Amino acid sequence: MTEAEKPEKLIFIYDIDNLPENKIALFLKRSINPSKIECPLYRLIHTTSGIKPEMTEFMEKFGIPYEMLYRNEFIKKYESFEIFGKFKIKDVSYPSVFIIIGSEKEERELYELVAARYFMKCEMVSCFGKVLERKYSQFKELGPEEFKKVSNQPSSKEINEDEERKQKIETAHKKIVEMEDEIKRKQAE
Repeated sequence: MTEAEKPEKLIFIYDIDNLPENKIALFLKRSINPSKIECPLYRLIHTTSGIKPEMTEFMEKFGIPYEMLYRNEFIKKYESFEIFGKFKIKDVSYPSVFIIIGSEKEERELYELVAARYFMKCEMVSCFGKVLERKYSQFKELGPEEFKKVSNQPSSKEINEDEERKQKIETAHKKIVEMEDEIKRKQAE
């Protein structure tokens, strides 16, 4: 059985622990002011009455079994797993979506499919659905080992502000050097 043929399941992990006080706070925030919910994944897929119908519909069409867990539930359930053979479950950034490959009877592997940084960019289920579809497609196309190499490198759109500033400074410096060289060349003529 190849990697692509192994049974799969998606795991959505909220950046919230499953504690009574958190559930009360979430209920109040969902009812009064949903924008105050700190976990972007939870805020994205929940309404006052539960999971948004469009999320349920999307996942039915997506066709992969899934579960949604609070952070502490995920850590407890999957604590024996290593991600990419390097990171322990407790070191993951949340919220995130993982894919688990393999059945209960065989050795299962866990891979981060959608990292926390993507949840800050989506305000609607349709946006998140596109991200999930793209990431899953990359995972299937590249395979787990290549996918983890690619997904750990930010795309050009994800360059942080410091890196962007550094690039602008370097570009400005190059232009100044080019202008100085041009002036020297004209003076030498």
